[in-house]
Amino acid sequence: MSELDVVIGPEEPRFWLAIGCCVSIALVLIWGVHRNTAQRERHLRYIGFAMLGMQVLDLTLALGNPDLSFSIHRSLPLHFCGLNTILLGILCFRRSPVVFAFAGFMGMIGGFHSLITPQLPSGDAWPFFLLYYTKHAALVVVPIILARSYGFRFRRWDWLRAYGLAVLASTVMMGVNGVLNTWFPHAQGLTANYMYVWEAPTADNPLILDWGWPWYLLPLHVALLVHLILINALFRKCLSPFEKGAELKWFE
Repeated sequence: MSELDVVIGPEEPRFWLAIGCCVSIALVLIWGVHRNTAQRERHLRYIGFAMLGMQVLDLTLALGNPDLSFSIHRSLPLHFCGLNTILLGILCFRRSPVVFAFAGFMGMIGGFHSLITPQLPSGDAWPFFLLYYTKHAALVVVPIILARSYGFRFRRWDWLRAYGLAVLASTVMMGVNGVLNTWFPHAQGLTANYMYVWEAPTADNPLILDWGWPWYLLPLHVALLVHLILINALFRKCLSPFEKGAELKWFE
């Protein structure tokens, strides 16, 4: 039987091997897509299919693994990372500034923390391990590629819009978790904890404090705001000039 919610720490060699591979491949992709202007539109479609395909593969592996039982409590793509993987994939075919504001910011933040404090919800068998790191690295890399090579931009107050949408989504997910755990309890006692708003994750992250529900969410909200502001400033500095209306280039 596969163990669920496997936490991998920096004391394990595979942690550093995975991080090194992710950084190396990310740099090659960012450079390669930007350099090959002739195939840029085709590459955008490839990226979209890859993002959507990874989420489909995630569900397929869960359904096809005899050691894991598909469950609406654990297997639906309702975590921020799963949701943002789908949204970034859709963005490659149908561009929206609102969706990019949410999925770009939240994807990079969630992907980054998932890489440095990994918690594998379906176990650490090699297919799940490989898919976990590939998908979460893509959440960081794809928004950078979209901004650098395709003209996607965060508008002036998108960081605040992203925070508001994240609060709304996580509040709705509290209700979804509550309905599943109260009226549709899992036969083996597993609890629905989508977006980790029902109970704190077990990942070794200094932002996760043993304060109990809902107080452990407070430092996470503060950290989210700090991350949003820093990423917004970094994008504005590295992707200047941010003249008025430039963000509409790829959204018209």
